[in-house]
Amino acid sequence: MAVIQKLRNSNLVAIAIGAALVLFIVGDWLTGKGQNAPTDEDRDVIAEIAGEKIREAEIGSLADKYFKEELDKDPNYQLDEEKRDQLFQKAWFDILKNNLINKEIDEAGIVLSEADINEMLVGENPHESIKGDPAFQTDNQFDPQKVVSIFRQAKTNPQMKKQLANYINRITANEGEMRFASYLAKARAFTTKVEQAYQYTGANQSVEGKVLTLNAAEFKDGDVKVTDEAIAEYLDLHKEEHKYEKEARDIKYVVFNIVPSADDTLDAQNRALRVAQSYQRQSENPDTLGATPYINRVALGDDEMPAVVKDSLWDAQNGKVVGPVYKDGVYSVYQKVDEKKDTLPIVNVSHILIPFSGDLPNGTKITDSIQAENEAKKVFAMVSAGKTIAELAGDYSADPGSASKGGSYGWADPNQYVEEYKNFCLSAKKGQLGLVKTQYGFHIMRMMEDPDYRKIRFVMNRVEVQPGTETVKRVDELSRKFKNQTNPDKPESFEEAAKKMSVIAMVENDFASDTRAVGPISEMSEIRQLLYWLLDDTRTTGEISEVFAFPTKHVIVKVENIKHMGYATVDNVRKELEGDVRRYLKVKLAAQKLNEAVANEKDLDKLAEKLNGTVVDLGVARFGQGFLPQIGSEFNLLGAAFGLEEGKTSKAIMGKEAAGVVQITKSKDIDVPESAYNSPEEDEFIRQPNFMVNRVQEVLMRSGGIQDYRYKFDWYN
Repeated sequence: MAVIQKLRNSNLVAIAIGAALVLFIVGDWLTGKGQNAPTDEDRDVIAEIAGEKIREAEIGSLADKYFKEELDKDPNYQLDEEKRDQLFQKAWFDILKNNLINKEIDEAGIVLSEADINEMLVGENPHESIKGDPAFQTDNQFDPQKVVSIFRQAKTNPQMKKQLANYINRITANEGEMRFASYLAKARAFTTKVEQAYQYTGANQSVEGKVLTLNAAEFKDGDVKVTDEAIAEYLDLHKEEHKYEKEARDIKYVVFNIVPSADDTLDAQNRALRVAQSYQRQSENPDTLGATPYINRVALGDDEMPAVVKDSLWDAQNGKVVGPVYKDGVYSVYQKVDEKKDTLPIVNVSHILIPFSGDLPNGTKITDSIQAENEAKKVFAMVSAGKTIAELAGDYSADPGSASKGGSYGWADPNQYVEEYKNFCLSAKKGQLGLVKTQYGFHIMRMMEDPDYRKIRFVMNRVEVQPGTETVKRVDELSRKFKNQTNPDKPESFEEAAKKMSVIAMVENDFASDTRAVGPISEMSEIRQLLYWLLDDTRTTGEISEVFAFPTKHVIVKVENIKHMGYATVDNVRKELEGDVRRYLKVKLAAQKLNEAVANEKDLDKLAEKLNGTVVDLGVARFGQGFLPQIGSEFNLLGAAFGLEEGKTSKAIMGKEAAGVVQITKSKDIDVPESAYNSPEEDEFIRQPNFMVNRVQEVLMRSGGIQDYRYKFDWYN
């Protein structure tokens, strides 16, 4: 149902009560920070966005607002933990949008006037959201008169007026975004005459000459030495590639899982057996305390109760005990305590659907109802002659959901079926065959069991297999042993301990405040403890934590790298850039060797033979290609080839994989024809507002300097 239709049906009294309670309900979650909450003057700061502090009250206020809106739409809306998380997540994304893209929209001066808003609502070109809302349609067509009618009603209905205001605000905000995106898209798509001339020149200009390259691979690792000074030099040249947009840590960690032992499993099984025995002793007069309400046999799925157990209970006498049954670490014991008849049955029917038109699985094409009926009668005859529906459903049934299960959905409530199908289910006996026509086509149907009118109650006891005291003690001893083998003054002792105890040390890079899971650690309460420790300002590289004693595992962490927001330091990238710096130093050696050689010899072919280099003829190169034949994407060399004066030989130029000397014998200017200025504009796709606004959001998210501190608050999950 459309938004407006939902709004019209809401209850004003329920909303008033719900609104009065919302601050208590949401606020209770919001302020329940627990003992991990910050204690300084910024204890309520949940984030920093573009240098501005966002405080807890802001996200709470938005979550409160969204809760009230949900109550407006549905007075029976119940706020549970999952929905609370959804409200806070929505509030978080809106905070990001308000502090990033909406500021850009404001600075761009994008404002919608009253005339703009009226045009969107009742003008000749209404907003797509308005046109697509069934509340504003007649016979599936947009009807402006319905818009006018609803707005008139809102004048005398304060509740509807408020709801319409929220509705219009959302549409207006969306329209502002689209206008901003359209503005950017046009600015991005249309090029100036100078730019068009540059593009033509780059794609067509050529030069005559040669380039001699000497590859870094010609030098051995021993020829260079990677020092901190060399890393700093390389990092200064490539600092933008190594810029951190948020606080992060690289870590190593070991996990000692607390897994139930064979003795723990046997203990749980014995406890479940004792439960079964106690149930058995009262089988003649079973206790109904804690029993379920009366339910039919489809009320519980297999996730709640294994099918084999369910079938056993339904066919059993009162007092029957089933179990212990093991599933997913739990021993379950069931006892049927009562049974009664229902007014409507549960049925088990199989069918094959022949549609009025469409393709059957065997390739037969059904074009009309006459052909469908003939095909259905043919299949009906085959089933009557002894074939089973299960045998034929895969070839003939156009209902893929049941065809893959032999034509059956198992026991089901007949009220979920269309009228004709339901009537057969309610009247047929076990084994009865029928040909039934519904709005979907012809169904060849067979009742697999007699309709079941029974409803039962049962009690259930679950005994979870949990680690015992001895198991927890062993894991505690192992984790303490590991920790005791580490030395705070020797970071390498972490790896030594892992090797000695045959424990795998796992790695997690860029562990940051928005991290939700690390390997087997996925509980937010555990992640929160790790974040508090790792993001503390006192942490140092190489530091090893104490044992984090979580309920199902013990964890010990080593800090491998501390990445502060901003440009990386040598300490951050020492290991990461060792290979790149070594290659850089080799290219630097190649450049020195080329400069020495070119000082005495200008013939590049002779130098290539002497130095084991490569000479490439530039006659086939084009600037717009972005690479040099046989050399690759060495942009420094490419730029020199098209920027060097005629008759000149360059000094050695350093690239990524090689150093090179460029020699130009002839260059010429290019006349740009008028046709170059009439070339097609860029791809239509990148000019679409939706594409552009998504790109803007991505850029702003990366450049906004977002520091997320929500992990410090217990309401964050």
